[in-house]
Amino acid sequence: MAGRERHYFARGNTAEGLVSLVDSIYYKLDAVYVLKGDPQEIGAILARLANGWGRKDWNLHLIHQPLQSDLLEGIILEDARIGLIADRAWPEEGIPEDLEVRRIDFGSDPNGKRLAEHREHIAGLEHNIAEAYTKAYETFQRTLRIHDDWEKIYIDTLDRAVMNQLAVDWSDRYLVAAEGSGQAADAGAGVGAGSGEGTGASASSGASASGKEPGAVTRRFLGAATWRGAVDFILNLTEDVPTRIFVKGRPGSGKSTLFKKIAATASERGFDTELYHCGFDPNSLDMLVFRSLGVAIFDSTAPHEHFPLREGDSILDIYELAIVPYTDEKYAEEIAGVKARYSASMQHAISYLAEVKQNQDRLSAIYRSISNEEAISRKERLLADEIEARAAK
Repeated sequence: MAGRERHYFARGNTAEGLVSLVDSIYYKLDAVYVLKGDPQEIGAILARLANGWGRKDWNLHLIHQPLQSDLLEGIILEDARIGLIADRAWPEEGIPEDLEVRRIDFGSDPNGKRLAEHREHIAGLEHNIAEAYTKAYETFQRTLRIHDDWEKIYIDTLDRAVMNQLAVDWSDRYLVAAEGSGQAADAGAGVGAGSGEGTGASASSGASASGKEPGAVTRRFLGAATWRGAVDFILNLTEDVPTRIFVKGRPGSGKSTLFKKIAATASERGFDTELYHCGFDPNSLDMLVFRSLGVAIFDSTAPHEHFPLREGDSILDIYELAIVPYTDEKYAEEIAGVKARYSASMQHAISYLAEVKQNQDRLSAIYRSISNEEAISRKERLLADEIEARAAK
């Protein structure tokens, strides 16, 4: 039987710039290996390690690069509480003192002598990458303002009393432990309870109003705006969750606010929560997973639209429940206009990420031209052996 794999993002290219939730994901581990080197080379190393460990039936968290989602920038060995991460994704400050951090350099030119003749070219490419990222983030911010115009149409027709009651009713139905049972929390949910970038709801310290210890919150991104467009891992992240609620609605219909209220209630009642931020607007929430309860609820509208596939799946349609009837028809022309502006602006932002990808490919080609594959392979084997020895203890 193959081990379980969970796929997600720890960072995102968002309307707030590059946002990292690495602290929430990695800081509760026992040890982290930080791998230094070209992002594409590190991605290839992580992929080979993941393939090998997958054949050992280990439970893995595979953390993808937000620019190129087909490449990894991290792995977590769930049961061994060991993580690996690309150095460019690892923060320089705020690391807990009790977290063991090992740094492994996969660079083939430690003294920089072989790169000297490429220095000017590298500097130019790095400048182009930084400039394209800046333009992408600025365009994402303008796109978000357009999205605000879209949301306003529905915010003005939203029945808030219905949404407030829905949060209460949903929590009372699903956020209830079986009598006599404790939380059988997924070990992955326990690898990080810290906050990330100050966004969304968070678990407070100390006892909650109910007298219970607050549930732990782990923050992640279920999707990302990549150079190819939006990518998400909702179905992978919920494939072993028996009850899945697909929330349908419109921009501004209160989905994220509903999730924040449910998350706050879960924390107060002592349930651990996997909290997934929107990869476009990190201040919004797209999904909550309560693994100890076997329940997930998520925004299932574009750009991560999915539909029920199996028993245990159901749709919660906010438009039908809480929006004034015929709002779509009444504002059809206005909605079509703002939707067209939003789509065009989003494509413009993605085009800048495509520029980043092109320049990153050129930069990686330079590093590959001077790489020592034998030395890299040797370091990779030593790293794998060390981690496997630790995981076997």
